[in-house]
Amino acid sequence: MSSLRIQTEVLANYLPPGRAFGARRLDGTVTRLLLEGLAGEMLRSTDLIVEFRDEILPDETILMIEEWESAVGIPDDCFTDTAGSIDERRRNVLAKLVSLGVQTAADFVALAALFGIAATVKGGASHGAFPYDFPMIFFPDSRTAHHTILVDLDQTSSVFPYTFPLTFDSAELALVTCLFNKVKPANVDLLFIDLP
Repeated sequence: MSSLRIQTEVLANYLPPGRAFGARRLDGTVTRLLLEGLAGEMLRSTDLIVEFRDEILPDETILMIEEWESAVGIPDDCFTDTAGSIDERRRNVLAKLVSLGVQTAADFVALAALFGIAATVKGGASHGAFPYDFPMIFFPDSRTAHHTILVDLDQTSSVFPYTFPLTFDSAELALVTCLFNKVKPANVDLLFIDLP
């Protein structure tokens, strides 16, 4: 029995018994054809609901990736194109969604983790008093120190194993740097350094 026939039977079961709807189970009658038409549309709408349910999640979508990118504003200053793989495009949408609520050091770390980059985030004030953290970072005054976020992005994946590190920025590192600059509080400066 096809699913159309099953759905038609389900609809026929909702009609009351009696002479008025006696043709509900007879093939070719107007009543049966009406029920078959309704059943076909119900199956089509059910398929659309299942597709929507599967595509609404940004980390699983394939068909609605363009809608997600448009909803979060991609392309923008950081994400300049949408030509990457579907996995990269999903990650970019998730990063934009995550960046909407960045407030704490842990939020910055989580944002960098989406790109596979380990980040250490500290307040600048931690470097302006005893005991000193190394490397020592000097600020012109305490106000500047309190309004600075120190960020160390792990760049070990792009460092040659020589006695002196030659670093090359990766595309992910550039994206994280751009995103950090966009989501930082307006009254705070970011300082990208190598922390111990």
